[in-house]
Amino acid sequence: MQKKLALSVIVAVVCVATVFIFIMQGGGGSSSVIQRSEVKVDTDDGGVVVLTDLLPDHKAGFINGGNELNIIGVMKAGNITITSRALYRFDISNWKKGDITFNVHCIKKEGNPEKLEVYCINDFGSLPKSPGKEPTDVSDLWNLIGTGVRVGSVSPSENQWFKVVIKESVIKDMKTSDGYLALLLKISNEDAKPGNVYIISTYEYAVSHNENKPNLTW
Repeated sequence: MQKKLALSVIVAVVCVATVFIFIMQGGGGSSSVIQRSEVKVDTDDGGVVVLTDLLPDHKAGFINGGNELNIIGVMKAGNITITSRALYRFDISNWKKGDITFNVHCIKKEGNPEKLEVYCINDFGSLPKSPGKEPTDVSDLWNLIGTGVRVGSVSPSENQWFKVVIKESVIKDMKTSDGYLALLLKISNEDAKPGNVYIISTYEYAVSHNENKPNLTW
């Protein structure tokens, strides 16, 4: 009798454990597997900067895909006021359906920038590793916001990761035929005085600080 009871207990424990493992592996409903697309190479993220005093008519400035930090907002470079936006592109060719979450590390906040706005834009391709010595016409990149879709606005905290959810319908419209999704980040108050910026991570920052790269998850 005791042997039969012991055997029954063992069978029951095994059954419960099997069900638990089945649920944890996603067999009991929606899958728990998360797919991630990180910034692939250093030229897949960076920034575009314009000379603020020339706006709105002229977009003369610099494009840089080799930044260790992305500074977004209005700042001084010597005696010149500049306005900066951040750019990211991701390979989502494995994405099939559903919303996607953009994840990035806010390293620092200076001054009083208002919301940090995130836009899905047309893909811009690889960025130059260095900005060059003289300002050039950067209107092609700067004006991508005009055909973009704002997908969220946040007020990230310093030294914290933040996320923005991109809806499936937007992804379907903005994803390229070869599977890339591109994002542009700006502050909502670009008419602010210099010294109002968010500083967020890039591929280079993640590599040098041994942390996750900016990424999309779904």
